[in-house]
Amino acid sequence: MIRQNLHTHTVYDDGANTPMEMAIAAADAGLTSLGFSGHSVLPYENDWAMTERSRVEWLAKVRETKSAMSGRLEVFAGLEWDLLSAPPEGCDYVIGSIHHLGPAAPHLTVDESPEVTLRAIDEVFGGDRDSLAEAWFAQYEALARCGFVDIVGHLDLLTKFDERPGIFDAGSRRFREAAMEALELLCRADKIFEVNTGAIARGRRSVPYPSAELLRELKAREARVLVTSDAHSADTVACAFPRAEALLRETGFREIWELTGRGFVPVPI
Repeated sequence: MIRQNLHTHTVYDDGANTPMEMAIAAADAGLTSLGFSGHSVLPYENDWAMTERSRVEWLAKVRETKSAMSGRLEVFAGLEWDLLSAPPEGCDYVIGSIHHLGPAAPHLTVDESPEVTLRAIDEVFGGDRDSLAEAWFAQYEALARCGFVDIVGHLDLLTKFDERPGIFDAGSRRFREAAMEALELLCRADKIFEVNTGAIARGRRSVPYPSAELLRELKAREARVLVTSDAHSADTVACAFPRAEALLRETGFREIWELTGRGFVPVPI
């Protein structure tokens, strides 16, 4: 059984619940530990990341929740860090996530809507879908160099809309080469990869990120993995964890990694 979720959001960024509500839901779902990972502060106005003010308030509430849940649920203060953000400080762990479409469109995010992604393909990448994929995956070289990043968030997030309506061809030569180059760099940097069920919770996918094909490539390289739900509400704090565990076993994994007070340790699945 998966006992930990390190990827959660609250009312202090784009989540729906308070840290305490998320923690109570996690304990009720049978988890033994929970990590809060608000979106890092971005250098432009937006409605989904923390501001500097909300980050301070968020951290105080996380610490209050940690104290209140002592003995029932272990609580960690992490961060979902973006390449556009300043280096993080004072975190128990850091998830490094790519959301933006790259230098050619730094303020557009690939997971906002199919319409935004399709418009970017046409207006920024000349109608070439593989060019967007190459620009997307190229960003992971910078993330791999960040020693403070522990976990790679939703590696193939750009495929969020590929079950409905379908935008990218993950089997194309250029898409696959770009994905594999990013994967290789991240594996050499010994990052942990999250198996993320967030798009299942939001009704966009029936399977987690990354794809089964990428998970097999990760297993071949003996990469470390863990499972998260990228929860934006209390009712999704352990969303589809059995499905994620089944996918991991199907692709050859027999252990995941958990964060403890001593660092990350392997646990069997």
